[in-house]
Amino acid sequence: MTDSTNFRPFLIGLLFCLVFSTCRETDTEEIQGYPRVTDEQLRLELIDTAPHIMTPIGLTIDDQDQLFLLESHTHTPPKDYTGPTFDRIKRGIDRDQDGIPESWEIFADSISDGMNLTAGPDHTIYLACKDMIVAYRDTDRNGKSNRADTLLSMWAGGEIYDHAGIMGITLAPDGWLFVSRGNTGGLHWKMTASDGTTLENYGDGGNVVRLTTEGAQLEEVATGFWNPFAIGFTANGHLMLTDNDPDSRGPNRLVDLVYGGDYGYQSLYGGSGIHPFLAWNGELPGTLPYAAALGEAPCGMIDAGFTNFGSAYRDHTLAAIWEENSIVSIPLGSDGRQAGPSEILVKGDSTFHPVAFTANSRGELFFTDWVVRQYPNHQQGRLWKLSGTGSKPLAQLDQAATSGKGGRWLHRSLDAQSPTALDAALKNGDVFSRAVARKMLAAPEYSDYTLELLQDDDPEIQLQALLIYFHKKDQLSAVRLESFLKSDHLALQQTALKYIAQRSRSDLYEKVQQALPEGYIQPQLFDAYLATIRHLQPDFIEQYQNRSRRLAKQVERKLPDGLLWSILQDPSLPAEIRAATLPQLDLTEVDTAVLLAILKQGEKPVRMAMLRLLTRRSLPGAGEGILKIARNTGADTELRSQALLSLSYQAGSFCAEIADLLAEEDPATEQLALRYLCRCREEPAIQDQINTFLADHSTGADIWQSCGGVPEAASRPADTDAWQSEIDGRGDAEQGKWVFYSRKAQCQNCHMVDKWGSDFGPDLSHIGSSKSKNQLLTAILEPSAEISPEWQGWFVTDADGQTHYGRQIDVGLKNAELLLADGTFVTYEQPRSYGMSPTSLMPDGLEGHLTVGEVNDLISYLISLK
Repeated sequence: MTDSTNFRPFLIGLLFCLVFSTCRETDTEEIQGYPRVTDEQLRLELIDTAPHIMTPIGLTIDDQDQLFLLESHTHTPPKDYTGPTFDRIKRGIDRDQDGIPESWEIFADSISDGMNLTAGPDHTIYLACKDMIVAYRDTDRNGKSNRADTLLSMWAGGEIYDHAGIMGITLAPDGWLFVSRGNTGGLHWKMTASDGTTLENYGDGGNVVRLTTEGAQLEEVATGFWNPFAIGFTANGHLMLTDNDPDSRGPNRLVDLVYGGDYGYQSLYGGSGIHPFLAWNGELPGTLPYAAALGEAPCGMIDAGFTNFGSAYRDHTLAAIWEENSIVSIPLGSDGRQAGPSEILVKGDSTFHPVAFTANSRGELFFTDWVVRQYPNHQQGRLWKLSGTGSKPLAQLDQAATSGKGGRWLHRSLDAQSPTALDAALKNGDVFSRAVARKMLAAPEYSDYTLELLQDDDPEIQLQALLIYFHKKDQLSAVRLESFLKSDHLALQQTALKYIAQRSRSDLYEKVQQALPEGYIQPQLFDAYLATIRHLQPDFIEQYQNRSRRLAKQVERKLPDGLLWSILQDPSLPAEIRAATLPQLDLTEVDTAVLLAILKQGEKPVRMAMLRLLTRRSLPGAGEGILKIARNTGADTELRSQALLSLSYQAGSFCAEIADLLAEEDPATEQLALRYLCRCREEPAIQDQINTFLADHSTGADIWQSCGGVPEAASRPADTDAWQSEIDGRGDAEQGKWVFYSRKAQCQNCHMVDKWGSDFGPDLSHIGSSKSKNQLLTAILEPSAEISPEWQGWFVTDADGQTHYGRQIDVGLKNAELLLADGTFVTYEQPRSYGMSPTSLMPDGLEGHLTVGEVNDLISYLISLK
């Protein structure tokens, strides 16, 4: 099956330019949406614009204060694209030395899939393309590259979009190039440096590697990223990057890198970021937290200390937030973590999309602007300069803090690599120092010491020792791992499960299985337990080790037949564990009588889960049992509410019984009852009962109006701006949950929250941590305004002329296979046509089925999903 991410445009493409094109003088008042600078002490100037600057992405300044700019023409050019065939690096010609180029010259051409660049000494520009690192050298000093050396090549087992390959590049003073790579969409990848050193993996996350400027000594620095766009040093030696977020695991993040750091993401587990072995903010043992949360689609970043903005910006980092048309300033402490709230420094309208930063010796900040929110090459572009009143930067790069074995990015608080220093860092250091110590202690010379740690009486020390083994090739003994499985230290158990799973320790399969009935698996570890069982199945091990599937996430991770069903029926297990089996059960293979019995006598967690299951499937005979719960005034309130919702998905009509619930005078019950009664609006008796109720109640009329009960009385917001003004995000999140799962909203038909719903669209379990109120509302009102690459829609027009839409497509010689919303793949023989859907698969007009109050509640619920 072909993954749609390999076909779609993603964030930012590259640029078009003219040889020796003289820059025209630009009246800034002519620029639509001229960005606003929030600090009156700073001055923003437009340096150049199209047609001289087109779709610019990378930007750097060399030690002679020459400006180099990377233009894109190969990202996803339209069929009728009139720009150059290749990407280009342009050099600014600044004859009067005022920092502003009067014209541009082509420094290097014939580039494909260029992503970013950084300047080095000796008239060299290092370029990151999605599949290589190239050093362009001007050895004859004529202002043009006359030599191109490939320092690093990357192979992937299929075509990848640009932001899943190599993206960021920066140069340390001691001659190491640091390179960031995206997650390749789960494809097997291999990097080869010019000296023959290699790295490869399959199913890992994006990573950061380093190599010398001659293309030697390739080494992984850190892993666990989604798609890290930009990378660079701060003045005090911290190595930072910007990382885009998986679909549900927000927010986007500013990351402080350390040697050996694991930042939590692996493509093996899909694009949502939701899996018990994944983390995004250091939630799992051994993973590291981010430094600061960023807005949507962060691109370039730079230490504000390299600017002349003034002392107020010392220890601040600037980040370009592409999707939110802004540049933000983030205060960071000496530990590399956010030390105060981020503030918008530059804000533009929809025609402002900042990308890359660089600063000259005077501390003047330059940045590129993609201009429009359009991924394919479009031949627009701008270059801006932002400057303060100073004549020099606030700070210079601390070379001692970035270089060699004493580099701060490498050691954090470690002053030495001695066993004593490593031991102290491992046992008493912060999470970053511990990560560095674990990486170093994985070296063979520390094997005896690591074994001693495993035998320590303190489970925290045992945990650190176990985490060291994730870096080592040699395996832990089965006896030791079994003891960890039975530990009462939750983090040690959790990490042991992950180690057993990811090392394919099938020798421990029976011990893992027994851990549940023997009572060692607590409810909070049940998902990790099931994930481990999946990892240890022979089919998974064979497919993963042999890389039988093109994408790692396509490797089948199945549970043994009947396992979930047997767990559900085991009364000796905690109710929370039994309840957790229900969203994963295949209902075609279970006894419906047993399921119906759960409604009558199960514990609350199990009954609640059963009711939620019944919003996904109608079960014969379930209606009467659900109705009893809904009408039981002595039952748990949440259980009753869920019953009312579930009843709306079942066959049969219970109009009179539900109408009687309106007399309870409970607002929550009233809303759910009224939504159910929408199906009964043609019954005169129900109409009369509703009218009597509404005559005495100010609330509820809008819900009834929205389902056609009576003419709509109040006007609704007319456009997106009016909706944004009307929705304050302070609705009732609990009521919003019932709206989300209601038949009228239909959100769960495509989206999942905490394993309930559908995976046809993005998982929303943590959407509130990555999307603002305005972004969430815009996604509902204008679903086609932003389509993430992972969720590009496709269409197939079949032989009869009917058009079908789905999320993934696989095209054969005479057929096309489409993934539909219900999770099935359908093959269409001899299709007339197929291609990308021009609009989102999420339909327009969903807000038309909801009241303003329901939309407000729904947004509040989504915001609450952290």
